Amino acid sequence: MGLLSSRTFRQIATGALTGIEEKRNDMRDRIDTYREKAVTKKNEIQKKYNEYFDEEKENINTFNQLSTLVGDDYVGKLNSFAQASPARLSMLLNQNADVVRSELDKYQDSDADFVQQRTEKLKLNEQELNQNLQDQVGLFKGTSTLFTRDIEDRGIKDIQAEAGTLTSESLPSTAPAGPGIDVKTRLTNPEKSTVINNFDKLYKTDMDGTEYQMSDEDPDKYANPNVQSVFDKVAIMEANAAEERVTLDTQTALAEVLYQMDNPNYKGDNLKFITQIGPKNPSLNTAEFDSAESYGNVEEMKEIAERNKTLNIFIAEDMLIRIKELEEAKASGETTTATGTVTDLAEVKARPPSFGGGQKAKQEREAWDAQYGNTHFNDGTLMSQAQQEAWRESQAKKGGGKSKNSIRRLID
Repeated sequence: MGLLSSRTFRQIATGALTGIEEKRNDMRDRIDTYREKAVTKKNEIQKKYNEYFDEEKENINTFNQLSTLVGDDYVGKLNSFAQASPARLSMLLNQNADVVRSELDKYQDSDADFVQQRTEKLKLNEQELNQNLQDQVGLFKGTSTLFTRDIEDRGIKDIQAEAGTLTSESLPSTAPAGPGIDVKTRLTNPEKSTVINNFDKLYKTDMDGTEYQMSDEDPDKYANPNVQSVFDKVAIMEANAAEERVTLDTQTALAEVLYQMDNPNYKGDNLKFITQIGPKNPSLNTAEFDSAESYGNVEEMKEIAERNKTLNIFIAEDMLIRIKELEEAKASGETTTATGTVTDLAEVKARPPSFGGGQKAKQEREAWDAQYGNTHFNDGTLMSQAQQEAWRESQAKKGGGKSKNSIRRLID
């Protein structure tokens, strides 16, 4: 077979180049077509996302409006009410606060967070829509040849930039509910007088009607259990207020308790001081807490504080503060004892001699005993926890117990 002539070769080459150029032009046309489809699909999906967003935004705004209406005491019930269908919330919008509260009283409190649930729901919808969009954008991939791959790569980037991402927004967050609308938080002096006078007329049943009848079995208790319950709450309120350095007179406390009995939605400022038990109740185990603190037993302190949250939140919060201070002291190299916080208890000087030195030496001995007497041997050595406990028990005995040296020999 003979060689091709130069003219024939040029014709073949020209035809091949023409074919390649046609394929490249065809690829460019296809890119434009895919771009149009992708943009159209993106607009459809974006519209769907906007509908989801607007719906959830309205749900959350309605929830926040209702929580502000009924107050924070009803947020748990409102969460429960909204679980079945968020659309139900709109049914309550045009009602007054008392009507809404009456409806919500039919429901149990729920720990579910409605706003968080709706936010997560929108996020799932957004992920699904984004996947649909990416599927549409990805249809163009893998349709090129060797001679058109560069055009495909650039086209994919252009389509991705123009139509590859949804525009998302952030939903509103949970709004503070506050005390609620039409909720009283304070009584006027006439209101205080009226509610106390009504109570007195009903329960002051002694001979001349000027005193509450006392119990025959216990002269320190009221005969009527309702009266006793009221004054138990009053005593607790006053004691807790005193612990918090808040001035609260008995008449105001009594009026607040009585008014709430007749008006459950009343949110008096001082009612926060009502707890299950008062701050001096032995059930709070404050002595055990103090003992645990003196030994640096944080775990026992935490257990006591946790139990007290339901009994008396004020004492529990005070204990939590002390726990935090002890943990910070330990972290900084300090240790707390029953007599205060000192740095590095292992480096304590020996107790000053028991005799001699005059008044100054006596003052030094007393200062040493106050600071280290229950935690150290007289030579300055730190006692173990078991030794400290034994020393305290010994000191509590009438006439005194074992000496420190005896405790040192008997207990490692």
